[in-house]
Amino acid sequence: MQPYVPPDKQIPEFTLKAILLGAVLGLLLTAANTYLGLYAGMTVSASIPAAVISMAILKGIFRTGTILENNIVQTIASAGESLAAGIIFTIPALVITGVWRDFKYWPVTLIAILGGALGVMFMVPLRRALIVEEKELAYPEGLACAEVLKAGDKRGAEAKYIFWGVLVGLVFKFFASGVKLIKGTVEGAVRAGKSIFYFGSDMSPALLAVGYIVGFNIAVLVFLGGLIGWLLGIPIYSALYGAGGEGALDAAWTLWSTKIRFMGVGAMVIGGLWSIYSVRKGIAKGIKGAASGWKLAEGEGPKRTELDMPAKIIVLLLVGTIIPVFILYYALIQIASASLVSGIAMVIAAFFFVAV
Repeated sequence: MQPYVPPDKQIPEFTLKAILLGAVLGLLLTAANTYLGLYAGMTVSASIPAAVISMAILKGIFRTGTILENNIVQTIASAGESLAAGIIFTIPALVITGVWRDFKYWPVTLIAILGGALGVMFMVPLRRALIVEEKELAYPEGLACAEVLKAGDKRGAEAKYIFWGVLVGLVFKFFASGVKLIKGTVEGAVRAGKSIFYFGSDMSPALLAVGYIVGFNIAVLVFLGGLIGWLLGIPIYSALYGAGGEGALDAAWTLWSTKIRFMGVGAMVIGGLWSIYSVRKGIAKGIKGAASGWKLAEGEGPKRTELDMPAKIIVLLLVGTIIPVFILYYALIQIASASLVSGIAMVIAAFFFVAV
């Protein structure tokens, strides 16, 4: 497949406006994904929305901008979304399980920075093996984003759907949470003997949009998770162990927050282990391809599409990232041996997860 922009064609790419716009969109989309992740239990890809908004701004407002600049913007913005997912799906577990009493700003910030840097450094040598040379991986999201970028290079009408979605969500949120003219949650609970049965739903355009984006299969899995927790877990637990003398609705929420939601943590652990097992062949292929990737990272010629970050710089940056990881572990644990073992295990696990 030939590149959309020929390798010998020089057009603006890594420009200041692309970096600044990517940072702004990354901030906004990361905040949105953090909210959605904590609210709905999942995040959505920021690549395509960032690409569409970027094209609308560069083409519509500045009357300039190239497809390569748009690609830089969506890459920066989607990196923020990935960092948000890495934090909100792990750090809250420390609070839920009682390891932390509250969220600690600087440790969480350093975890995000070091984790993101490790991911990028490990991905550079894997890029050629998994993207350029590997022919079996479909990359549906990447292909979809590429088509959006190519379409936007010719026209930018798709952006209007993004802005209409923003407007609908803004209006609903204003009337639901601002002036409270719309009820954002419909819920109720009843007692049947010792059991408590809860029924409820959040009326939110954000949840509707997330379900549409992730697709029917994943949306059904999320719904079944809620069904198991609220319609099976709470009634069974309250029947066996009681639920206190408070109102049915308050008792249901108390059971969920103190008992039932731990089922979700266990399900996430098993799901993660199963995911690793299911992609074990891809992990092995990624590890094998990494060796050749290190050798080829110096670049194979003057073509723009064949230049990678030099391997020596990658090694230096890796060392410069791994050392602070051990320091952070020691600051949190205060035990040198445990910090060393934890740091080594984390670095190895990081490589595997990047390969996945």
